Amino acid sequence: MVQFASFVVFAAESGGEAAQPNNPILPVPNEMFWGFITFVALWALMKFVLLPPVQRTMAERDDKIRADLAQAETAATQADSSVAEYEASLASARVEASRIIDDARAQAEATRKETIAAAEAEVGELRAAAAAEVAQAKAEALASMRESVAAIAVQAAQAVVQKPLDAGAQRAIVDEYLNRVGSQN
Repeated sequence: MVQFASFVVFAAESGGEAAQPNNPILPVPNEMFWGFITFVALWALMKFVLLPPVQRTMAERDDKIRADLAQAETAATQADSSVAEYEASLASARVEASRIIDDARAQAEATRKETIAAAEAEVGELRAAAAAEVAQAKAEALASMRESVAAIAVQAAQAVVQKPLDAGAQRAIVDEYLNRVGSQN
């Protein structure tokens, strides 16, 4: 501690006699001049050479993003309209199919009533023979009805879909439906 105090006293005494040393933190005028020239040169380089391509690239990217967003919006609008058209055509197809099925049922019911009325008229005369004929007439009516309903349904489906359909596969579907309907009744 004594040594430090003597150093401080010595430094204070010698400070008045010797010249102040240069401060390394403060710049000299020569350094300030060259620093200013370098700063101006770098600023000009950045402003006029390096910054314009960066700004141009950013503007191009911004334009591309805006165009992509507009294109995506257009595609979404088209998709929504396509879905709406599809749903509308599907609803109309369902209504048409329901109408065709109802007409076919009404025709089948009329045919069945006619067949039963004819069979009941004959049953009065020939009861035993008429029962076999009624069963045969009913089977024939259902078979003819199946063919006509299948043909009508396939033609209606082709009209709704507006494409040719496999008639055999469609008739199988109609026959399966009529079997289910026939087993429920």
